[in-house]
Amino acid sequence: MHSRRQMLPSSHPAPMVPPSAGTPAANLADAFHAFMATAGRMETSYGQLQAEVAQLRRELEERNAALTASLEENSSIRSALQQILQALPCGVIVVDKNHRVAWINPEAQRLIGVPSQAAGLRLQNLSQAVQGNLTAAIAREDEHELFIADESRWLSVRKTTLRLEGPRSAAESDERTILILRDITARKKADEQRERSRDMVALGEMAAVLAHEIRNPLSSLELWTGLLAKRPVGDGETSFVIENLQAGVRSISATINNILQFHNSGTTNHAPVNLLAVLQNSVSFVRPLADQAGIKLRLYAPLGSTEIMGDANGLQQVVLNLAINAFRHTYRGGTFTISASPRLEERRVLISFADTGEGIDEDDLPAIFEPKAITKNGPGLGLVICRRIVEQHSGTIRVESQSGRGTTFLVELPVL
Repeated sequence: MHSRRQMLPSSHPAPMVPPSAGTPAANLADAFHAFMATAGRMETSYGQLQAEVAQLRRELEERNAALTASLEENSSIRSALQQILQALPCGVIVVDKNHRVAWINPEAQRLIGVPSQAAGLRLQNLSQAVQGNLTAAIAREDEHELFIADESRWLSVRKTTLRLEGPRSAAESDERTILILRDITARKKADEQRERSRDMVALGEMAAVLAHEIRNPLSSLELWTGLLAKRPVGDGETSFVIENLQAGVRSISATINNILQFHNSGTTNHAPVNLLAVLQNSVSFVRPLADQAGIKLRLYAPLGSTEIMGDANGLQQVVLNLAINAFRHTYRGGTFTISASPRLEERRVLISFADTGEGIDEDDLPAIFEPKAITKNGPGLGLVICRRIVEQHSGTIRVESQSGRGTTFLVELPVL
């Protein structure tokens, strides 16, 4: 029995006895402890690595978002620049080093007259005039002017160089030429117009000087022809010669007076004048011209003592110019009638100058009172002077005419 009790297990475990050093069990325990230590370190490193990966992922997402925003901003800027270049009032052409049109805006297409498909074409594929002008512009460094004959247009061209560096070295740079075009056709035409105006002013001043020089001897000739006309003559041939001489002198006198009136900007001294006397004297003055042209000259003016504030010589010039104008456009045997009718209730008088001539085309009526440098009958200043003198008398002048049915000028003046 005693021995049996000894063999029963005890309620308290027996203490572990560590294996002795050098035994297999001791080696296994050391290896297990080393493994566990290494596993702990690896777990710690893995946790740190996960944290670093998460941080890198966040940074990458932030950088991707920034890059996306930058690309969108660049695209927006590129689109805005494209719209600006498209809407520029000047032409822009980009040409690469192979003389190929890399880019061209609509204004440049319009200025040089090339289609929208010009981008990508070589210069030699464009018209000869455009090709030559653009090639010459690329070769020059200064801003200059050129003429596009195909478009009848003057352009100002300025050149600049654009160098796009390659990704690896400056040797891979792409050099492009930018040509900026401005339309200066209007300025050129304005310069030409100013030059013509200066020439016209100089010519007018010379004409005025010559008119002054001619008027003095012409006045003497007119006086002598008037005296000859009053003397009795023995035959009709002499009378005919005197009448034609008198008509020629008075026609020249009208032209000279028109030139002087046109270049005289001074005011006229007005005084009360009898309108009937002015018309009668004017008719007497132009009658030799009417006789020479074979035109019947008539005056109907029941004006009595009606007076106006004006210049008798200026009013006579109006009658003379309108009469000469009528004689030039009326066939022989026609009539030229001057009639005046007072409108006392309106304190005005209406004077009509009517001919039976060839009339005026409707298209020419709006410009009838505009100056014409040269016509088939000499300087076209007669009607211009008429309007100026009538306006100086606070009056109005207008025309009524139909082609083939004669012309009537209506002058309205205030009376005293």
